[in-house]
Amino acid sequence: MVTVRVHTKGNVNEFKVQPGKNMLEFLWENSLEISTPCGGKGRCGKCRVIVKGTWDDPSPKERALLGDKALSMGYRLACYNRIESDIEIYMDDLTQDANILVAGIESHIEVKPVIKKEYVEMAKASIHDQRPDASRIADALGSNVVLNSVWLMRQLPEAIRKDDYKATIITKYGGEINEIIGVEPGDSRSRFYGMAFDIGTTTIAAYLYDLNSGKRLEAYSALNPQRKFGADVLSRIDYASSSKECQDEMHMEITRCINDIIKIMGAHSNIKNEDVYITVFVGNTTMMHFLLNLPARNIAVSPFIPVNTGILAINATELGININEGGLAVILPSVSAYIGADTIAAVLAAGIHKNGEISLLVDIGTNGEIVLGNKEVMYSCSTAAGPAFEGANIRNGIGGIKGAIDKVYFGDKLGYTTIGNEKPIGICGSGIVDIVAGMLDTGIIDETGRIVDVDEATGLGEDYKSRLAEIDGLASFVIEKNVAGHSFNEIAITQKDVRELQNAKAAIAAGIKVLLKEAGIGIGDISKVYLAGGFGNYINIRSALKIGLLPAGLQEEKIISAGNAAGSGAGISLLSAGQLEEAIKIKNMIKYVELSSSREFVDEYVNSMFF
Repeated sequence: MVTVRVHTKGNVNEFKVQPGKNMLEFLWENSLEISTPCGGKGRCGKCRVIVKGTWDDPSPKERALLGDKALSMGYRLACYNRIESDIEIYMDDLTQDANILVAGIESHIEVKPVIKKEYVEMAKASIHDQRPDASRIADALGSNVVLNSVWLMRQLPEAIRKDDYKATIITKYGGEINEIIGVEPGDSRSRFYGMAFDIGTTTIAAYLYDLNSGKRLEAYSALNPQRKFGADVLSRIDYASSSKECQDEMHMEITRCINDIIKIMGAHSNIKNEDVYITVFVGNTTMMHFLLNLPARNIAVSPFIPVNTGILAINATELGININEGGLAVILPSVSAYIGADTIAAVLAAGIHKNGEISLLVDIGTNGEIVLGNKEVMYSCSTAAGPAFEGANIRNGIGGIKGAIDKVYFGDKLGYTTIGNEKPIGICGSGIVDIVAGMLDTGIIDETGRIVDVDEATGLGEDYKSRLAEIDGLASFVIEKNVAGHSFNEIAITQKDVRELQNAKAAIAAGIKVLLKEAGIGIGDISKVYLAGGFGNYINIRSALKIGLLPAGLQEEKIISAGNAAGSGAGISLLSAGQLEEAIKIKNMIKYVELSSSREFVDEYVNSMFF
């Protein structure tokens, strides 16, 4: 065994490791967080650590990804190297809590969840009244109910007699016949809670509700722990499909996180797990497959077939969710492999399906989901925007964490702000869009996306000229020149970064144009544009229009930041059985347009690459 000392966040931990262990696998196994957008495939160059000790020379590919400057500082890529001797590893502090959006669209609905609590006082059993316990409960409720759970039948004798035949009955709405899912001694109606979860590829947003009043008691957010297997769904599907053990691991990562959130939120509000009776989940189709522990491999390959897209209402214990033993886990329906339950929830929250005016919903993220339509019909598509908007394929790109440059201003001199007003450590998606928009305005890049040479920049002020540089053989624009304590001496946008953004914004813009043609309408026919998701909420709309992320002709005043619309939709689905039925209607109203085989999309994509 060899000794490995890991320095992270001011702490030092010592481990004994078998020689030959891959460094990235070692970090994963010991829950030491590190950025791995490519899932450890050796493509992104983000798993940077400083290594001290005896070490092999870098391979040509590792050298190309790191660059000579980072290598000279002692940085290596964890995925490329094996631990063979005693070493010390120093990790950059880039894995802190993210600035995750939980606010969404406000909705006012009648509170009538799919689960109901009713207090009953039953006639006592006697020699003259020998009805079974189950029949006694059904008669007391005075409605058509069934009890199908053997587990619950085992609890009945004690539950109804503990408080002298006074009990609270929990039923699940099922149309003409409701199902009994719980029986509690006495009157427990005041303890009635539910939680809604939006499981994103990068982040998880959770909401705790009082199911009696409909009041939201708390919101909480966390990073998705599955991100270590890759920044995008395809990387994660690749990992989960490699073995049943890997599929189980992907499932357990998310359920463990969900249970941690339930515990934390319950502690904050003094609510016990057994008082939570329903959880509603939304997310993209792949995230829902991982939650359900379903094989997702066929989502990744043509013809892109998921196992299920229908609504599910199952016992939460089947998924390993720690709430009331009879509690429900409801998974909202999806449309297709790449239009998920989160999109349906966002449409539900925005009310597009009830409005006569034409609306456009754009969720800008790793996969850009787009919906266009009204109460008559809706069209949808998903564009492979890639993780550029979340910083994954950008040289200094990071998520929305403290120290991320989030807003950039091009005046006489360049200025910027960071999340939390901390020292800059990288650039998040909204900052990247601001930078490229400003570079366009000032002529630092031309309409093709090329960064100009210094001798071409005749009209630029000295501050901007001084920021033009060559970094690792690429034309670059430097945002911050002195960054201490990280693997880059400077924070910059390179020519490669501009191309990454061009690819991402072209995919979104082309998807919108294809849907407009599918619907037979023009850009001027759109009354409202909802920008959903964290990135859509924080982005500068003028910058988005400037770079062509949103098509020319859209009026700025029509564009609304919808926040976490998916989380809002999950919340109203939790509070109202009627809204769950609306979600099913939305699924059936949406016509999915497959772009992977669309020649029209390719043409629009190429045209949208230009600024």
